[in-house]
Amino acid sequence: MKFNHPIILKMISVIVLVEGLFMLFPMIYSIVFGEKDVTSSFFIISIICICIGLTVFTQMKYYTLKLKSRDGFFIAIVSWLIVSIIGALPFYLANCGYTFIDSFFESAAGWTTTSCYVIDIDKMPKSLVIWKSLCHWLGGMGILFLTVSVFPVLGISGQKIAEAEINGPVVEKVATRISDTAKYFYLIYLIFTMLEFIMLSLTDMPHYDALINTLSTISTGGICSNTGGITSYMTPYVKTVITIFSILASLNFVLFFMLLHGKVRDVFRNAELRAFLGLLACSTIFIAVILTVSGTYGSFFSALSDSVFHTVSFGSTSGYAVTDYTSWPTACKVILLMLIFIGGCSASTSGSLKVIRVVVGFKLVLRGLYKRIHPQSIKPIMISNRPVSTTNASSITVFILMYFAVYIFSSLVLSIENLDMETTLSASLSAFSNTGSGFGKIGMNGNFSVFSEFGRLYSALLMIAGRLEIYPVIIMFSRSYWNPDRARS
Repeated sequence: MKFNHPIILKMISVIVLVEGLFMLFPMIYSIVFGEKDVTSSFFIISIICICIGLTVFTQMKYYTLKLKSRDGFFIAIVSWLIVSIIGALPFYLANCGYTFIDSFFESAAGWTTTSCYVIDIDKMPKSLVIWKSLCHWLGGMGILFLTVSVFPVLGISGQKIAEAEINGPVVEKVATRISDTAKYFYLIYLIFTMLEFIMLSLTDMPHYDALINTLSTISTGGICSNTGGITSYMTPYVKTVITIFSILASLNFVLFFMLLHGKVRDVFRNAELRAFLGLLACSTIFIAVILTVSGTYGSFFSALSDSVFHTVSFGSTSGYAVTDYTSWPTACKVILLMLIFIGGCSASTSGSLKVIRVVVGFKLVLRGLYKRIHPQSIKPIMISNRPVSTTNASSITVFILMYFAVYIFSSLVLSIENLDMETTLSASLSAFSNTGSGFGKIGMNGNFSVFSEFGRLYSALLMIAGRLEIYPVIIMFSRSYWNPDRARS
């Protein structure tokens, strides 16, 4: 099977160049903070990435502009591995004693917007915390989607790359070209980032902490609770700001584009939006009632406050935590686990299954029951008054089955660590859904240092697989993908 090697190399060179340029930002912070060893690591890696990226980009010639689907999948998985490996080098070369596995884990957690860690972030140099937060922000919308929006001059079919990388069951274009769609999405992403930073800066929170929390909220990365001063400055106002922007970041970005064009009625009729907000509302009330009845909280309103925050945190897969929810009643934990499985909306920065897939899957089950009673009937699956095609319904069904298959397999792999069942099951789900927080020994902050180096490495790769939504990873193990006689596209 022939790959379009020139385009693949040129695309990867652009991604390496972009990562090298963004490293200059935390390097400036390392100079301000006087972290000399970290400054050296950022400077060396950034210069190397920029030189390699520019050299390959300017010198590589390609003979065809056509990018096939298998090229897009290959670019997606290789690019995410490369950015994670390069992103690990500042940690590894910072002379802080971090192993490469731990550095790779931190980088992968950053790029995949997973709020877990193996290195205590409170003891990490501040510029490295900035770098991890920046990785959250870049990974939130997707480094490949960024490349497609910034470098349309490549002449590469951005649709193929976006299909292989961006969150959601389908890539819905809001403009004629996918590059224009990406620009609209990133414009909205930037606006949200600036708004939250301004709103957090209006409090007593220092600009450094406001930046950390903004970058990790908008990307639904949610750096763990004691990082970036989130517990020190967690006033009702700050909790409200983080909650609101976590919700906004976990909604389908197409809806914001529709709002800008005055399609307010269509937005509020969106089935996925209504299902997601309804799920958050019901879960919040149930958890608040359980916390009150069980005596965990003294009043319903105090329980409601923490219930709202953590319901949004788990539903958006941001993984923030402001109280020890691991001590909550079991019923509350089950609801939070359910929210992790479902995740946010399609075409958002959230991870996991996505609400639209769960809605379609639920309607497929209902149709199956209906067809048992009325076998001759014709009953299409309707979403927002539009029928779901057989192809999309089949694709969603396959994805859901694959998701649970990979989760079960990963739980078996992590069970080799011989930790308790609660830790093992929640850790695999936490990494795969890109949430980070969990239960058991990984705790509310997502501390994966309880695992061996093998467990950490596998968890890091599992985060990348979850961020890529399984398909590119599974396809790499498909014989037909590598067989030149079977591959036709």
